[in-house]
Amino acid sequence: AVLFVLFALLVVTQATTKSDHWAVIVAGSNGFWNYRHQADVCHAYHIMKDHGIPESQIIVLSYDDVASSSQNPFKGQLFNKPNGKDVYAGCKIDYKGADVTPQTFLNVIQGVGSGKVLKSNKNSKVFINFADHGAPGLIAFPRGQLYAKDFHAALLNMNKKGMYQEMTIYIEACESGSMFNNILETNLNIYATTAANPSESSWGYYCSPDDVVNGKHIGSCLGDLYSIAWMEDTDAANICSESLSTQFNTVQKRTNKSHVMKYGDLHFTSEAVGNFQGVCDAKESLSNFLRSIQQVDTKEYSAIESRDIKVAYLYNKYMASHSKEDAKELQNEIDNRLKIEERFNKLRLASGLQFPDSVEVQDFECYKAVVAQYEEKCGLDEYDLKFFHNFVTLCNARVEPSKLLGLVNNMC
Repeated sequence: AVLFVLFALLVVTQATTKSDHWAVIVAGSNGFWNYRHQADVCHAYHIMKDHGIPESQIIVLSYDDVASSSQNPFKGQLFNKPNGKDVYAGCKIDYKGADVTPQTFLNVIQGVGSGKVLKSNKNSKVFINFADHGAPGLIAFPRGQLYAKDFHAALLNMNKKGMYQEMTIYIEACESGSMFNNILETNLNIYATTAANPSESSWGYYCSPDDVVNGKHIGSCLGDLYSIAWMEDTDAANICSESLSTQFNTVQKRTNKSHVMKYGDLHFTSEAVGNFQGVCDAKESLSNFLRSIQQVDTKEYSAIESRDIKVAYLYNKYMASHSKEDAKELQNEIDNRLKIEERFNKLRLASGLQFPDSVEVQDFECYKAVVAQYEEKCGLDEYDLKFFHNFVTLCNARVEPSKLLGLVNNMC
């Protein structure tokens, strides 16, 4: 008991001086099969709030259609782990539905507009967390895409305007490393980690058959592997003594289906996690120590590659009901995936180029134009993102614009 008290006092005395803390948390998807993203961000919201960041300084963007979905066996609730607590309760969402766009996000982080935006300054610690789908050089929203070039420009503007002292960014998305690889400088006081390297999928976690709450299957993955890894570490750790570097190593080890990456300025990664995911004054430091006396669940749970989660969700839905409607919905999704694969096979054959699996975007304006043209001509599905590296290859090859757009038009 004496040692316990002495250690607690030591933690308090080592706590950093309270400063200005802000968090921006984004779920960039909709649809019940994307349950995990909205559960992730509500869990993240509670982490920030419970560790001392005021509600007024936490900004959440989430389409917010999952908790109320007719598919949800616990209407009005969200769970981020099997038999866990309801993370939707008390989750304050500032931008919902059609307001969840790349431009809204960029406005928020740059302090632009009349809505709830960052009002941070040169003394602020800023934490940004994004969970959704991705492709080379972009992360997706329900409407539109945020390209790495535009995100980077916003970060440079934040630096110029003195909107932070230090910033950490955690991104959960396929190919999320491409948002920073050879893009984010090492001298901006911005440290970023990603769920995946620039050319691989991220993974959903707590998937079927482990998606159980109070004896009922949710029907979709409850979380994402990387997001679960960092949040459950934060829940279990004393974040006023654990460093960003230590958390990275822990998350990297647990996220065993993809390669967790780090980018940017690493000089302040010896700082406490709680400087960004909370507030480490003396009161919070002791509270964090007492809260951290719990064990991280080391059991392995079911994981599914993110781009296969929708079809897995529809399969499980059909197996639970055996209804003709659910059978048709599953078959339609399988047919849609085959059609998308055929489109990109057609593109590759028509172009006559070699298409590597891993490519880095060299011409963002070309890439944006091709994606926009494809979306206008063919529509855009989450599964399309898996093949966007083909568009990057075409743009990098400097294919003549009219020919390039012709190739895209002929896909559909």
